[in-house]
Amino acid sequence: MDVSRRHLDDNAFDLLPTEEQVLRVALVVLLVLLAALFSGLTLGLMCLDKFGLQIVVDAGEDAHATEDEKTNAKYAKKIQNVRQDGHLLLTSLLIANVSVNTILSIMLADMTSGVTGFLISTVVLVLFGELLPQALCSRHPLFIGAKSLPIVWFFVVVLYVIAKPIALVLDWMLGREIGNLFTKREIGKMLDIHVKQNLLDADETDIMRGAMHFKAKVVASVMTPIDQVYSLPTTTKLTLATIRHIYQQGYSRIPVYHKDIHDIVGLIFVKDLIFADPAEETTLLHFVHVFGRGVHRVWPDSTLGDVLQAFKMGRTHLALVHDVNNAGPGDPFYETKGIVTLEDIVEEILQADIYDESDQIDADVTRKNRLSHRSYDTGVDRVILDDDRTKKLAKPEADALAKYLVASEPVFLTPDANGVPLDVAKVSNLLSQSHLLEFRAQDSPHAELLTQGKATNGCVIVLQGHVIVSSNSDSSTKRGLWSLFGAHALLECDAESDVTVDLPPDEYVRCVRVSRLDFQATLFPMNIAEQPAVLAERRLEIQIHQVHQDHNGIHHKPLSPVFHSDLDQSKDTDVPYTLDNRESM
Repeated sequence: MDVSRRHLDDNAFDLLPTEEQVLRVALVVLLVLLAALFSGLTLGLMCLDKFGLQIVVDAGEDAHATEDEKTNAKYAKKIQNVRQDGHLLLTSLLIANVSVNTILSIMLADMTSGVTGFLISTVVLVLFGELLPQALCSRHPLFIGAKSLPIVWFFVVVLYVIAKPIALVLDWMLGREIGNLFTKREIGKMLDIHVKQNLLDADETDIMRGAMHFKAKVVASVMTPIDQVYSLPTTTKLTLATIRHIYQQGYSRIPVYHKDIHDIVGLIFVKDLIFADPAEETTLLHFVHVFGRGVHRVWPDSTLGDVLQAFKMGRTHLALVHDVNNAGPGDPFYETKGIVTLEDIVEEILQADIYDESDQIDADVTRKNRLSHRSYDTGVDRVILDDDRTKKLAKPEADALAKYLVASEPVFLTPDANGVPLDVAKVSNLLSQSHLLEFRAQDSPHAELLTQGKATNGCVIVLQGHVIVSSNSDSSTKRGLWSLFGAHALLECDAESDVTVDLPPDEYVRCVRVSRLDFQATLFPMNIAEQPAVLAERRLEIQIHQVHQDHNGIHHKPLSPVFHSDLDQSKDTDVPYTLDNRESM
């Protein structure tokens, strides 16, 4: 009897009607799919921490994001909501997965028996319910997670009453989920992995490491010792030879000391030496009082992060490193140890040397090469080296002079054709195109630059040296750097000079002459078409317009007595456009 019953139980599935067999098989397949989904999502969604999802979203919203990054960002943004409460999601997925696996095991046990049933159940659950879905979801968590969200939300809502209390207990015991955070050392190892996978360049990772660790370094480890710093005493006279020597050193900032190297009173910028008149032989003490910059001091144990913050605030790009000297029987005093520059900090960030003036390896050779192959012309060498070939102002000098003229001379604020006053850029361009005049002592006597009562077609600006200015109503005086004469001639036709400007016989004088024609061209620029087709079309339009006026008896109005520039082509002028000799050929 028992054997017969066991035989009937073993073949119970076979005795079921075909429709019920098909229904049970379909249910088993559905349960396997649900088990696979819950198992895969448990691994896939839980491996996506909050910070990782936010990084993907931010990367996809970047203006330079690729299409793949934008797609991943769209998936990540969908997953973020369900991933906010990690414990609730985990609890819901695990309850659903265990429930499905339990039902599936019971059904498979009813359908099979013995060793065969054991093998089938194990293969189905392990292979299709765990292994394959987890392997697939671990590779494509964003895509599968985003596509499966409706099913996930359904089970989260259905199981909320059971899952939420468990999630609250987990939050109380383990704390709220924060996300994956890495230390600087771990980030460095992660960068190494990215380099091996060719996702980052070695130079890029060096910069990242430098940016992470430079704040912990102290100034003493990167500073230039004071005995290797080029500095000058306050008694130095700024003669032409001294200025030339300073420029040839290749430095941009130079400390100036009073009694000794430990008594630094200020810094001078080499570019400011363009304002020094070598003929006056001004001392550095006086120059520092006028053009000198304050000195920012730091301690040897100051961190590079603090120094960089001071540099970023605009104080300076060079700081003195000083310390208290307690040695000896006397009172303690401040002792200058060296200097630290913005370049030193940048080198620590880049993890590479920038061969410049503060480097000690082949410093002289590097500096000479840089002076011989400048990518930016400072214009200083054109002044101090007395180059005969230079007949135009260098742009840096023109920019400096333009700033002064716009700020102090009303004529260089004259409105242009559009009613907009001249600016520094336009004046600088005008000065760069103007003629540069040089007068040497060995070539004297020289003719007068301007003569009182005589017509002049422009103004003169002194760039170097002195000139002698006289008039009928005043005794002669000496005028120097950036003195302007004949400014009214830039606006008036046939203007006469109101002073006489003469050149001293024993001094080098350098000046620039700005013509009225160039000044008017800056105010009223004229665009001349040079293409033959355009010129021919313009001639035809003028001829047709003239015939139309003759036919209708229209005559031109008399020219307005108000002065108009011969270059003014604005619409409100009454001067008709006429062809010149070049257009009529």
